[in-house]
Amino acid sequence: MLLNSWEKTMTKNTKKYSYSDNLVSDLHKDAWGSRPSQIFWLNWEKADQDTKQTIWDNLIDDMVRNDAEEIKAKKENASNLAKRIKEVCKLGANNYRTAVRWIIEADELEPDLHYQGDHLAWEYNIDYKHKKLFQLAGVA
Repeated sequence: MLLNSWEKTMTKNTKKYSYSDNLVSDLHKDAWGSRPSQIFWLNWEKADQDTKQTIWDNLIDDMVRNDAEEIKAKKENASNLAKRIKEVCKLGANNYRTAVRWIIEADELEPDLHYQGDHLAWEYNIDYKHKKLFQLAGVA
């Protein structure tokens, strides 16, 4: 009976933490694109478990928010590139393939034959699924 009471008390008073000292650097990089600074590490080392969990949770929130913003930006960039291709076609390009080649040249970019369009997708900050556009235009 006394043991059961002690187990219940310990279960109620024991918090579960999901943070990881080994993975916090990776999470920081996923959230902000760089490894933590020395100041971050000093604060992390001084922090108690509750504070570490709060920092961890905030990094996850930041990562989710930044990922959503990146997805939105990539969609907007793809839409803007599509509009630009249409505009260049109106200016005299016979088809979208020619328009894409003219745009690549105007932006002073090189054809991306080595990476099959991945580099151009990165340059225009669009989703890599759009690299086929560059492949079909003959610039990747």
